[in-house]
Amino acid sequence: MSNPIEHLWLYNDWANKSVISIIKSHGSIIPPSCLRLMSHIVNAQIIWLSRLNGEKPYLGVWDEHSIMECEQYHNLASDGLGEKIKKHNDYDKHNIQYKNTKNDKFVNSIEEILLHTFNHGTYHRAQIATEMRKNGLEPVSTDYIVFVRKQH
Repeated sequence: MSNPIEHLWLYNDWANKSVISIIKSHGSIIPPSCLRLMSHIVNAQIIWLSRLNGEKPYLGVWDEHSIMECEQYHNLASDGLGEKIKKHNDYDKHNIQYKNTKNDKFVNSIEEILLHTFNHGTYHRAQIATEMRKNGLEPVSTDYIVFVRKQH
């Protein structure tokens, strides 16, 4: 197995692509809340990637997108996060200074930021699954163990 951070990045990529795919396949019957949450997931990934790169984020945390835009933003963010992971083997030793959306200053390690980003996606994918179920739709399973089983 790859290192744990890289493995979580691969899982996050797979899980987001799975949710994007199911949203695309259901089209207009998907509750708007699902697309709003998927937009939020990709926005957060872009925002954290921007912070890791020392750049000002160009998306708002709750900006809403079409599913095709979500897919594009996800791919951009996932590729960028993957590059960061492959570039740094000692994430916990590299600190990043950044400002949050309230303009408060913080310092966290790359590892902490990556773990937060991937955990954040998991939280909101579960909300999407709940919204789908409440609206009579069967969500895709994005459980970590499902991802692991697909790797064997």
